[in-house]
Amino acid sequence: MKLSAGDFLCLEGDFASSLYIVISGTLSGTGSAHTAATPRLFEPGDIIDVFGLLEHAPREYTLKAEEDCEIQVVEHEQLKAILDEKPSWLRSIIEFLIRRNHIGEENARKSNLVQALPSLLYLLSGILKEQGGNTAPMATVSARAARMNGTRPEECRKLFKVLQELGVLKIQEDSLQVQSPELVHLLYETLRYRALEQKISPNILSMTDQMVLTVFIRLSQRSKDPLRNGLSAISTADLKKESKKSMHGMTLTTRTIGALVEKGILTPSTSLDFHQPLDQADFFFGDFDRIMDLLELNRIFPLLDKKLVE
Repeated sequence: MKLSAGDFLCLEGDFASSLYIVISGTLSGTGSAHTAATPRLFEPGDIIDVFGLLEHAPREYTLKAEEDCEIQVVEHEQLKAILDEKPSWLRSIIEFLIRRNHIGEENARKSNLVQALPSLLYLLSGILKEQGGNTAPMATVSARAARMNGTRPEECRKLFKVLQELGVLKIQEDSLQVQSPELVHLLYETLRYRALEQKISPNILSMTDQMVLTVFIRLSQRSKDPLRNGLSAISTADLKKESKKSMHGMTLTTRTIGALVEKGILTPSTSLDFHQPLDQADFFFGDFDRIMDLLELNRIFPLLDKKLVE
Protein backbone atom coordinates (compact mmCIF):
# COMPACT_ATOMS: atom_id res chain seq x y z
CA MET A 1 0.00 0.00 0.00
CA LYS A 2 1.24 3.48 -0.90
CA LEU A 3 0.16 6.69 0.81
CA SER A 4 0.72 10.27 -0.21
CA ALA A 5 1.73 12.92 2.32
CA GLY A 6 -1.37 13.95 4.30
CA ASP A 7 -3.29 10.69 3.71
CA PHE A 8 -4.81 8.92 6.70
CA LEU A 9 -4.12 5.20 7.15
CA CYS A 10 -6.60 4.50 9.98
CA LEU A 11 -8.53 6.22 12.75
CA GLU A 12 -8.32 5.70 16.50
CA GLY A 13 -11.01 3.28 17.67
CA ASP A 14 -11.31 1.44 14.34
CA PHE A 15 -11.45 -2.34 14.61
CA ALA A 16 -7.92 -3.71 14.01
CA SER A 17 -8.32 -6.23 11.20
CA SER A 18 -4.71 -5.89 10.02
CA LEU A 19 -1.29 -4.82 11.17
CA TYR A 20 1.03 -2.44 9.35
CA ILE A 21 4.75 -2.55 8.66
CA VAL A 22 6.37 0.72 7.56
CA ILE A 23 8.54 0.08 4.50
CA SER A 24 9.42 3.69 3.71
CA GLY A 25 8.37 7.18 4.82
CA THR A 26 7.06 8.39 8.17
CA LEU A 27 3.64 8.14 9.82
CA SER A 28 2.48 10.23 12.78
CA GLY A 29 0.20 8.70 15.41
CA THR A 30 -2.16 10.61 17.71
CA GLY A 31 -4.61 9.17 20.23
CA SER A 32 -6.62 10.15 23.31
CA ALA A 33 -4.60 7.78 25.48
CA HIS A 34 -1.34 9.50 24.48
CA THR A 35 -0.88 13.06 25.65
CA ALA A 36 2.65 13.89 24.50
CA ALA A 37 3.05 17.36 23.01
CA THR A 38 4.21 15.86 19.71
CA PRO A 39 2.68 12.88 17.88
CA ARG A 40 4.42 9.52 17.97
CA LEU A 41 6.35 8.87 14.77
CA PHE A 42 6.48 5.50 13.00
CA GLU A 43 9.42 5.00 10.64
CA PRO A 44 10.76 2.24 8.34
CA GLY A 45 10.88 -1.09 10.19
CA ASP A 46 8.19 -0.18 12.73
CA ILE A 47 5.30 -2.61 13.18
CA ILE A 48 1.96 -1.07 14.12
CA ASP A 49 -1.00 -2.70 15.90
CA VAL A 50 0.34 -6.24 16.26
CA PHE A 51 -1.23 -6.61 19.73
CA GLY A 52 -4.46 -5.00 18.57
CA LEU A 53 -4.70 -7.45 15.69
CA LEU A 54 -4.07 -10.52 17.85
CA GLU A 55 -6.63 -9.39 20.43
CA HIS A 56 -9.18 -7.94 18.01
CA ALA A 57 -8.82 -4.63 19.89
CA PRO A 58 -9.61 -1.09 18.69
CA ARG A 59 -6.74 0.87 17.20
CA GLU A 60 -5.06 3.22 19.68
CA TYR A 61 -3.77 5.72 17.10
CA THR A 62 -5.03 7.82 14.23
CA LEU A 63 -2.25 7.40 11.66
CA LYS A 64 -1.38 10.05 9.09
CA ALA A 65 1.36 10.01 6.44
CA GLU A 66 3.84 12.83 7.06
CA GLU A 67 5.42 12.14 3.68
CA ASP A 68 4.94 9.66 0.86
CA CYS A 69 4.93 6.20 2.46
CA GLU A 70 4.92 2.56 1.52
CA ILE A 71 3.12 0.28 3.98
CA GLN A 72 2.95 -3.50 4.07
CA VAL A 73 -0.47 -4.66 5.27
CA VAL A 74 -0.81 -8.04 7.02
CA GLU A 75 -4.43 -9.16 7.39
CA HIS A 76 -5.65 -11.11 10.41
CA GLU A 77 -6.21 -14.32 8.44
CA GLN A 78 -2.71 -14.11 6.95
CA LEU A 79 -1.13 -13.77 10.38
CA LYS A 80 -3.27 -16.59 11.78
CA ALA A 81 -2.26 -18.89 8.93
CA ILE A 82 1.41 -18.10 9.46
CA LEU A 83 1.17 -18.78 13.20
CA ASP A 84 -0.66 -22.06 12.58
CA GLU A 85 2.33 -23.27 10.54
CA LYS A 86 4.82 -22.42 13.29
CA PRO A 87 5.58 -24.41 16.47
CA SER A 88 2.93 -24.10 19.19
CA TRP A 89 5.43 -22.46 21.55
CA LEU A 90 5.62 -19.41 19.27
CA ARG A 91 1.97 -18.56 19.97
CA SER A 92 2.63 -19.05 23.70
CA ILE A 93 5.52 -16.60 23.52
CA ILE A 94 3.34 -14.03 21.72
CA GLU A 95 0.53 -14.44 24.27
CA PHE A 96 3.09 -13.98 27.06
CA LEU A 97 4.32 -10.75 25.43
CA ILE A 98 0.73 -9.51 25.14
CA ARG A 99 0.17 -10.10 28.86
CA ARG A 100 3.43 -8.31 29.69
CA ASN A 101 2.37 -5.43 27.46
CA HIS A 102 -0.92 -5.09 29.37
CA ILE A 103 0.93 -5.14 32.70
CA GLY A 104 3.27 -2.45 31.41
CA GLU A 105 0.36 -0.30 30.25
CA GLU A 106 -1.40 -0.66 33.62
CA ASN A 107 1.77 0.22 35.52
CA ALA A 108 2.24 3.25 33.27
CA ARG A 109 -1.36 4.32 33.97
CA LYS A 110 -0.80 4.13 37.73
CA SER A 111 2.54 5.92 37.45
CA ASN A 112 0.92 8.71 35.42
CA LEU A 113 -1.66 9.25 38.19
CA VAL A 114 0.99 9.38 40.92
CA GLN A 115 3.03 11.88 38.89
CA ALA A 116 0.01 13.99 37.91
CA LEU A 117 -1.36 14.49 41.44
CA PRO A 118 1.16 17.10 42.73
CA SER A 119 0.62 19.40 39.74
CA LEU A 120 -3.16 18.99 40.03
CA LEU A 121 -3.01 19.97 43.72
CA TYR A 122 -0.75 22.92 42.85
CA LEU A 123 -3.23 24.15 40.24
CA LEU A 124 -6.22 23.61 42.53
CA SER A 125 -4.48 25.52 45.33
CA GLY A 126 -3.71 28.40 42.96
CA ILE A 127 -7.26 28.58 41.60
CA LEU A 128 -8.70 28.56 45.13
CA LYS A 129 -6.43 31.48 45.97
CA GLU A 130 -7.56 33.31 42.81
CA GLN A 131 -11.21 32.67 43.60
CA GLY A 132 -10.79 33.61 47.26
CA GLY A 133 -12.92 30.77 48.57
CA ASN A 134 -13.30 27.01 48.98
CA THR A 135 -14.75 26.23 45.54
CA ALA A 136 -13.04 25.83 42.18
CA PRO A 137 -14.54 25.05 38.73
CA MET A 138 -13.66 21.47 37.80
CA ALA A 139 -13.28 22.33 34.11
CA THR A 140 -10.77 25.08 34.89
CA VAL A 141 -8.58 22.75 36.96
CA SER A 142 -8.72 20.03 34.28
CA ALA A 143 -7.96 22.45 31.43
CA ARG A 144 -4.93 23.87 33.20
CA ALA A 145 -3.68 20.37 34.07
CA ALA A 146 -3.91 19.40 30.39
CA ARG A 147 -1.91 22.48 29.38
CA MET A 148 0.69 22.04 32.13
CA ASN A 149 1.61 18.38 31.69
CA GLY A 150 -0.89 16.75 29.36
CA THR A 151 -3.05 15.18 32.08
CA ARG A 152 -6.12 13.73 30.38
CA PRO A 153 -9.68 14.55 31.55
CA GLU A 154 -10.29 10.97 32.67
CA GLU A 155 -7.10 11.06 34.75
CA CYS A 156 -8.26 14.30 36.38
CA ARG A 157 -11.63 12.72 37.16
CA LYS A 158 -9.89 9.72 38.74
CA LEU A 159 -7.74 12.00 40.89
CA PHE A 160 -10.74 14.11 41.93
CA LYS A 161 -12.55 10.93 42.94
CA VAL A 162 -9.57 9.73 45.01
CA LEU A 163 -9.38 13.10 46.79
CA GLN A 164 -13.11 12.95 47.44
CA GLU A 165 -12.82 9.45 48.93
CA LEU A 166 -10.09 10.76 51.25
CA GLY A 167 -12.24 13.70 52.34
CA VAL A 168 -10.05 16.42 50.81
CA LEU A 169 -12.84 17.73 48.59
CA LYS A 170 -16.38 17.11 47.38
CA ILE A 171 -17.40 16.90 43.73
CA GLN A 172 -20.55 18.96 43.28
CA GLU A 173 -21.79 18.88 39.69
CA ASP A 174 -19.24 21.05 37.84
CA SER A 175 -17.28 22.32 40.82
CA LEU A 176 -14.91 21.12 43.52
CA GLN A 177 -15.66 22.13 47.10
CA VAL A 178 -12.54 21.90 49.25
CA GLN A 179 -12.58 21.16 52.96
CA SER A 180 -9.54 23.38 53.59
CA PRO A 181 -7.47 25.26 50.97
CA GLU A 182 -4.51 25.05 53.33
CA LEU A 183 -4.82 21.26 53.47
CA VAL A 184 -4.62 21.14 49.65
CA HIS A 185 -1.45 23.24 49.77
CA LEU A 186 0.02 21.09 52.57
CA LEU A 187 -0.64 17.93 50.60
CA TYR A 188 1.04 19.44 47.52
CA GLU A 189 4.09 20.55 49.54
CA THR A 190 4.36 17.11 51.17
CA LEU A 191 4.28 15.28 47.83
CA ARG A 192 6.68 17.80 46.28
CA TYR A 193 9.13 17.34 49.17
CA ARG A 194 9.01 13.56 48.77
CA ALA A 195 9.64 13.80 45.02
CA LEU A 196 12.51 16.30 45.26
CA GLU A 197 14.23 15.14 48.44
CA GLN A 198 13.43 11.43 48.15
CA LYS A 199 12.52 11.29 51.83
CA ILE A 200 9.58 11.85 54.15
CA SER A 201 8.39 15.43 54.57
CA PRO A 202 8.62 17.12 58.01
CA ASN A 203 4.83 17.48 57.72
CA ILE A 204 4.52 13.74 58.31
CA LEU A 205 4.49 13.29 62.08
CA SER A 206 5.26 10.39 64.37
CA MET A 207 2.38 8.62 66.10
CA THR A 208 3.45 10.20 69.40
CA ASP A 209 3.35 13.69 67.86
CA GLN A 210 -0.08 13.00 66.40
CA MET A 211 -1.38 11.80 69.78
CA VAL A 212 -0.05 14.92 71.54
CA LEU A 213 -1.67 17.19 68.93
CA THR A 214 -4.94 15.28 69.20
CA VAL A 215 -4.92 15.93 72.94
CA PHE A 216 -4.13 19.62 72.30
CA ILE A 217 -7.07 19.94 69.88
CA ARG A 218 -9.43 18.11 72.23
CA LEU A 219 -8.57 20.48 75.07
CA SER A 220 -8.85 23.49 72.77
CA GLN A 221 -12.36 22.44 71.75
CA ARG A 222 -13.35 22.11 75.40
CA SER A 223 -11.82 25.43 76.41
CA LYS A 224 -14.10 28.38 77.12
CA ASP A 225 -11.35 30.89 76.36
CA PRO A 226 -11.72 32.49 72.91
CA LEU A 227 -9.01 31.96 70.31
CA ARG A 228 -6.74 34.93 69.68
CA ASN A 229 -5.60 35.35 66.08
CA GLY A 230 -6.35 31.67 65.57
CA LEU A 231 -4.04 30.63 68.40
CA SER A 232 -5.10 28.30 71.17
CA ALA A 233 -3.34 28.18 74.55
CA ILE A 234 -3.45 25.10 76.76
CA SER A 235 -1.90 24.86 80.19
CA THR A 236 0.90 22.37 80.68
CA ALA A 237 -0.93 20.86 83.64
CA ASP A 238 -4.01 20.15 81.49
CA LEU A 239 -1.86 18.72 78.69
CA LYS A 240 -0.12 16.34 81.09
CA LYS A 241 -3.36 15.26 82.74
CA GLU A 242 -5.24 14.65 79.48
CA SER A 243 -2.25 12.92 77.87
CA LYS A 244 -2.06 10.42 80.70
CA LYS A 245 -5.73 9.51 80.12
CA SER A 246 -5.66 9.55 76.30
CA MET A 247 -2.18 8.25 75.51
CA HIS A 248 -2.39 4.94 77.35
CA GLY A 249 -0.74 6.21 80.52
CA MET A 250 2.17 7.88 78.70
CA THR A 251 3.77 10.70 80.67
CA LEU A 252 4.18 13.91 78.69
CA THR A 253 7.77 15.18 78.99
CA THR A 254 9.96 17.80 77.34
CA ARG A 255 11.39 15.05 75.12
CA THR A 256 7.92 13.82 74.15
CA ILE A 257 6.83 17.26 73.04
CA GLY A 258 10.28 18.36 71.79
CA ALA A 259 9.81 17.53 68.08
CA LEU A 260 6.60 19.58 67.92
CA VAL A 261 8.36 22.55 69.52
CA GLU A 262 11.35 22.28 67.19
CA LYS A 263 9.02 22.25 64.15
CA GLY A 264 7.19 25.31 65.46
CA ILE A 265 3.87 23.50 65.67
CA LEU A 266 3.60 24.11 69.42
CA THR A 267 5.24 27.05 71.17
CA PRO A 268 5.99 27.05 74.92
CA SER A 269 5.30 30.11 77.06
CA THR A 270 9.00 30.21 77.91
CA SER A 271 12.18 28.72 76.46
CA LEU A 272 12.44 25.02 77.11
CA ASP A 273 15.47 23.23 78.48
CA PHE A 274 14.94 19.70 77.23
CA HIS A 275 16.83 18.36 80.25
CA GLN A 276 14.40 20.01 82.65
CA PRO A 277 10.80 19.07 83.59
CA LEU A 278 7.99 20.12 81.28
CA ASP A 279 6.46 22.28 84.04
CA GLN A 280 9.03 25.00 83.38
CA ALA A 281 6.52 26.21 80.73
CA ASP A 282 3.09 27.22 82.01
CA PHE A 283 1.35 27.06 78.63
CA PHE A 284 1.75 25.83 75.07
CA PHE A 285 0.38 27.77 72.11
CA GLY A 286 -0.60 26.45 68.71
CA ASP A 287 -2.44 27.55 65.58
CA PHE A 288 -5.70 25.62 65.84
CA ASP A 289 -6.48 25.46 62.10
CA ARG A 290 -2.91 24.55 61.15
CA ILE A 291 -2.85 21.70 63.66
CA MET A 292 -6.20 20.43 62.38
CA ASP A 293 -4.85 20.47 58.82
CA LEU A 294 -1.68 18.65 59.87
CA LEU A 295 -3.66 15.95 61.62
CA GLU A 296 -5.88 15.55 58.58
CA LEU A 297 -2.82 15.40 56.32
CA ASN A 298 -1.33 12.65 58.45
CA ARG A 299 -4.60 10.73 58.33
CA ILE A 300 -4.90 10.74 54.54
CA PHE A 301 -1.24 10.58 53.45
CA PRO A 302 -0.67 6.88 54.28
CA LEU A 303 -3.83 6.04 52.30
CA LEU A 304 -3.01 8.13 49.24
CA ASP A 305 -0.64 5.89 47.27
CA LYS A 306 -2.86 2.86 47.84
CA LYS A 307 -5.88 4.75 46.52
CA LEU A 308 -3.98 5.91 43.44
CA VAL A 309 -3.03 2.40 42.33
CA GLU A 310 -6.34 0.63 43.05
